[in-house]
Amino acid sequence: MTVDAHGFPPPPTSGAVHLFRGRAPTEPEAADLAILDAAELERFARMVPTAGAQFAGSRAAVRRILAGYVRETPGRLGFGRRSCPGCGSPDHGPPQLIRPASTLAFSLSRSDYDWLLAVTADRLVGVDIEGAAAVDFDRVAPMVMTPAELAALRAEPEEQVRKAVFLRCWTRKEAVLKASGIGLMAPLREIDVQPASSGLVTVSHEAIVGAASWLVQDLAAGSRCVAALAVQAGLPAVEISWPAVDWQQLAAVVS
Repeated sequence: MTVDAHGFPPPPTSGAVHLFRGRAPTEPEAADLAILDAAELERFARMVPTAGAQFAGSRAAVRRILAGYVRETPGRLGFGRRSCPGCGSPDHGPPQLIRPASTLAFSLSRSDYDWLLAVTADRLVGVDIEGAAAVDFDRVAPMVMTPAELAALRAEPEEQVRKAVFLRCWTRKEAVLKASGIGLMAPLREIDVQPASSGLVTVSHEAIVGAASWLVQDLAAGSRCVAALAVQAGLPAVEISWPAVDWQQLAAVVS
């Protein structure tokens, strides 16, 4: 991947998704808090210390990475939300960069200290990352899986395989719902994400507004986590990449 004079890759087009992954520090860092806006700091102040460190570290990372694309100081970025495609509310639609105005679209997901960010342009996008630690999937599955998904889960005799099927299902659903912007308002037990398939799948449901269908795939997330990416279908084929840049150092140069 080429980089510009600042050492940062050019902004992605609608046919590309750039992925970044990291871990928030175990305690809030002054440099991270210094670039958060008033709303973010207010939210941080309401959190317990562990959650606050995770929130501040991941939000600061988003600011530094997007600042690298738009050539702006991380602390001067302004964020808002698109209206929810389901109810029209501006409070819980997909996030957007509003200062400076940009065609970039992004999605952030956190699981404890791990975070995952997807960046594209002119296209709805969603990611989800979940810890692969112990989960009571046998209890939760009937509440969030379709009959076909449950059949695929219960067809696996090994507990670890069933767990993998459940986590694949859950991260795919979360990625689609985040891309759409409607969140967990959707009828999870009706949205089939084909967890028995390990390849690229197409997902559609009348409740998932914003696009007629979504392209969903699993992402490599190491042994600690499971992750998935969803992008709006019906647009140019997507090229996925993990830019090998030191975004923390480069953001300081941009600043």
